[in-house]
Parts: sequence; C-alpha cells; structure tokens
Amino acid sequence: MDLRERAIQAAKERQERRETEKLKAASEFAIEAEDEFRDVFGADIGKLNVKPIAENVAEIVADGLEFEARRIHREYDTEIKFYLRVKCEKCGKWFTYPIPCKNLADVGDIIMNRQKCDECEYGKKIWKN
Repeated sequence: MDLRERAIQAAKERQERRETEKLKAASEFAIEAEDEFRDVFGADIGKLNVKPIAENVAEIVADGLEFEARRIHREYDTEIKFYLRVKCEKCGKWFTYPIPCKNLADVGDIIMNRQKCDECEYGKKIWKN
C-alpha cells in the first residue's frame, strides 16, 4: 500500500472513530437527560421514550408531551434545559417553545395558554442584503 492509500485509509478510520464517539456521547447524554427530567418533573412520571439526537440534544416523550432536552454550556458549568414542543394555534405547525420549562408549573402554563409559532406571531421576515 502506497502513501496515498494509507492516508485515505487513516482518514476513513478517523472518521469512523469520530462517528462512533458522537453516537456514544449522544446515548450518554440521553441517559443523563432522562435522569434530570425525572428530577425536575417528578420521579413518578412512569415510562419515558428518550431518543438521542446529537451529542447535547435528546428528544423525550412523556405522557404524549414532547420535549427537547439540550445541554447548555455556560462559562463555568453546564446544565440541561427542557423545551416543550407545542402546536401553533394559527397554522397548526409543531414548534419548540423557545423558553425552557424549569418545573411542572411552567409546562402547565405553556399548555394552558395558546401558542403561536414565530411566523404566525411576527409574520415572515424578509431580509435584504
């Protein structure tokens, strides 16, 4: 095998390692997010459907409610925040509510109040360069 072939092989191996590491990190985050979700919203929730999305993002479905768990990096530490997915009252499109839920009452407030997606709330923005 010449230098070119070895270089291509090494690059492929490195890419495979990175993909494996990303999948492992996403799975580990999903487990961590599930534990934190139970701490925040109650350990008696029951069965959760947790799906790893990325290294710092997971999807959690609990009793028909969908959440996006995100690891937020701050200057000296990190925390996991939970964002509820809701349906726009105007267009019917599902979107992730931009303010995180810190407790069960926050979830209730979002559900009780009708929500609009940004496009319906503010209109389509046209940016000109």
